[in-house]
Amino acid sequence: MKIVDYKDLKILSELIGNAKTPLAKIGRKLHVHPNVVAYRINKMTRQGIIKDYTVELDFEKLGLNEQVYVGLSLPSNSEREKILQQIITMPQTMKVISSLGSPESIIFLVGKNKAEINDAISRLRNLNVKIEYTASVIKTYGNKSTGNFLKLLAK
Repeated sequence: MKIVDYKDLKILSELIGNAKTPLAKIGRKLHVHPNVVAYRINKMTRQGIIKDYTVELDFEKLGLNEQVYVGLSLPSNSEREKILQQIITMPQTMKVISSLGSPESIIFLVGKNKAEINDAISRLRNLNVKIEYTASVIKTYGNKSTGNFLKLLAK
């Protein structure tokens, strides 16, 4: 049984481009009634395909000029989930990704300056994690690329 079809993928593509797009506009573009669009969006929300509607921020315009990815490994005897939960509560932490292999986790930190990032990295070290690498973000590309991918799947 297919969970989504090509129309669902096209609707998702439009929402990824702009989650505030009116249903009537999506319907006109896809040649379906806005009620059909609403029904399909509600169905995908119930199925857990659509999890949330979010706002994409420009961190630099907010004065958060330092953006860093940190790859880290957890101590072998640790309570992995507990440490990751502590990391996500740090104010500079925007995202925690648990991964397989090395590093075991990738953390996205933002801060006003290097001192804030250094402070966050010090707090990470205090959790007895091993920092495998840090990488400063220069520029981010492809924030809307998922929409293009969904359009390809819909064909």
